[in-house]
Amino acid sequence: MNRQEFEDTARRYREELFRMYASQNPAAPPPPKPQPHSAPKPEPLPPVQPEPVRAAPPETVPAAAPLPADLPPEQSTQETPAPPQEPEPDPPEAPGLPKRDYTGIIRVHTATAQGARPVSGAAVIITRTVQGDPELISLQSTDDSGNIEPVQVPAPQPSADQRNPQSFFYDITVQAQGYYREQSADVPVFPNVTSVQNFDLIPLPAGTDEPDTGGDLTFYNNMQRY
Repeated sequence: MNRQEFEDTARRYREELFRMYASQNPAAPPPPKPQPHSAPKPEPLPPVQPEPVRAAPPETVPAAAPLPADLPPEQSTQETPAPPQEPEPDPPEAPGLPKRDYTGIIRVHTATAQGARPVSGAAVIITRTVQGDPELISLQSTDDSGNIEPVQVPAPQPSADQRNPQSFFYDITVQAQGYYREQSADVPVFPNVTSVQNFDLIPLPAGTDEPDTGGDLTFYNNMQRY
């Protein structure tokens, strides 16, 4: 029960008491009329004084730096972009010369009796055919071990196809007194690779110093293709 219901119930209870009292005493004055309940008025709040508004200080704009007096007006307000520089052309290459030289190495060993005894003093000639003309690359004599100094020769550029690599071909001729002249034709040379050629010289028949016509031995190098 709230306050309003409580007050209404109390008011009806008082009216009922006065009604019962009046019925028993007719000369009694009528009960006073109930006054409506009025809530107390709230006290007024004191007025709020507004704070004074402070003005913001004026912004200070820095003064622009003075322009040099010796520059023309166009240069004083805007920088002139530098002209683009053209790349320097590459120096012309010499005709017929590659950009880079690749080389291979040729080693030669001479022996007889199926490699059991080295042959010294044998002439070893290395040639290469360029545009149909033979070109002498090296001319040496074998030492006591049957070897010559390694010969560095031109080679092609490395090939990306390992199944069909590029190579230069050379011819190697070996001639020694008392032996048949032997030749290894089309010896392939690859870049940065050493090619070793072994010659097993065959002695001439007894009493013969020079081989007869057609007595030379030629071996052809047929490189296997994959």
